[in-house]
Amino acid sequence: MIYKCVLSLSLVCFVVIMTGCTALLLEQEWSENYALLDGSQSTIPQMIDGDISTVGKTKPTDGAVSRTGKTPLPEVVITLPEKKVIRKVVIHSDNIKKFNLYADKGGSPISGTDWQLIRKVQSTKTGKIVIPVFDSFPTDSIRLVVLGTKDDASFTRNEVDLAAQICSISSGSS
Repeated sequence: MIYKCVLSLSLVCFVVIMTGCTALLLEQEWSENYALLDGSQSTIPQMIDGDISTVGKTKPTDGAVSRTGKTPLPEVVITLPEKKVIRKVVIHSDNIKKFNLYADKGGSPISGTDWQLIRKVQSTKTGKIVIPVFDSFPTDSIRLVVLGTKDDASFTRNEVDLAAQICSISSGSS
């Protein structure tokens, strides 16, 4: 009798463990592309037009002042129509080499924004850069600051020619 109970319990445990493992191995499905929502805006509109062949040029934000007196780094800010939890950002670029990705935690009425570093990327290899966002919170703004490109020797830091496209900003599966 005890033997049958132990065997049945072991079988149930085995089935539960296998079901959990297969759920972990399945590819995650992503939701809609938030950058294409009506009302989404970007400091570089070509980067959220949905066409990955469009080339956009990043530039320092208007009125940006560097603490060191140097020219501010080129960046693009994407503003969503409402706060969303971002789980993944996809960038299509053959030129970006190093960059920082920030999300606005929603600063106080005085400061306006509270940028939190989501990911620091020191090197990219392909034209499609997929950035999973692990530390997620509701945000309505994403900022990409370009630190290095393959063309740095031939372009100035004021305006870096980037074949970049923020192709997808999305949450996890529903």
